[in-house]
Amino acid sequence: MKVLVATKALEVFDVLQGIEGVECQEALFTGQIYDTIPKVQLVIVDFGDLVQHPYSVEMLQGLLAESSIPSVSSEEFLAQPDKWLLEARGIAGEMARLPEKMSIAFVSYSGGTGKTALAMDTALHFARRTKMPVLLVEFTYGESAIAALTGLEMPYLFDLTTQLEAKAMRWRGVTLAPMDYDNCQDLSIQLIAKYLKGQMAQHVLTVVDSHWPHGLIGAIRDEVDRWFVVATPRPDAIENAKKLKKELDPKASIILNQKGGIADSLALTGLERALDLPQIRQVDRFEGHLGRQILSQAYGSQNWRRYEPQSLIARIGRRLGFGRGGH
Repeated sequence: MKVLVATKALEVFDVLQGIEGVECQEALFTGQIYDTIPKVQLVIVDFGDLVQHPYSVEMLQGLLAESSIPSVSSEEFLAQPDKWLLEARGIAGEMARLPEKMSIAFVSYSGGTGKTALAMDTALHFARRTKMPVLLVEFTYGESAIAALTGLEMPYLFDLTTQLEAKAMRWRGVTLAPMDYDNCQDLSIQLIAKYLKGQMAQHVLTVVDSHWPHGLIGAIRDEVDRWFVVATPRPDAIENAKKLKKELDPKASIILNQKGGIADSLALTGLERALDLPQIRQVDRFEGHLGRQILSQAYGSQNWRRYEPQSLIARIGRRLGFGRGGH
């Protein structure tokens, strides 16, 4: 049995030391704890002892509250160690590894490439599949595309940044931070950065939808792990994507959206890109057809596959013996 010890209380180690079949894993940084949770059957944690990097303590509290793994403070554990160890022994083996913390941004010089729809489909699909917290941030110069696509009334970034009582709306598992540029342009980048970095610490995935260039994206530019430059088969969009990728290298790659038939394929000859996405009818239904492919690209197909339900064809194939070296 594996026990995660996230406390400075040395008495906990004294009790656990020498108990046959118990392996202690010590961690105080929130990131270490997040990575270790799937490997243990009991968590002993004093939240006041934790170091908040890169996640917030509040995010971990919520995660543990929803987890089937028992978690207990050092005081509670020391009062009844036998009870907690017995309960932990009834927990099944290791969980699937949780998705790593990541920030991805969809950008383009050109308008009409579909980056907002891609950002929303990606965020919503991540929330559906992982049940982990995901944040969607917008940097725009005009009206909020997030507000237009959802049809919701919600707090905008100006309110969220300047009013302590304002709370971001959570829609279908995704925390929304839409921008009202006319107001936000009067804020300092430092103030916006303080709010957004605090929010990013409470979410496993942050998805950014941004015009490029944008005067305020400097608030979180250094926090972005992957830049997805979105292009369509239009000649101007292709050329703009090449230029933007060069500007954002080495963490940038081109995603081709709305790819059509043979004519598009010929026009794209020589364009280095990470992913081709087809034209999708009713893309605003956000069913995950595009988000699934983007998340597979961001996390790696092998890592993301564990979150996707296996297809009926794959299940039938295994039942019939295909994929096992048979003929």
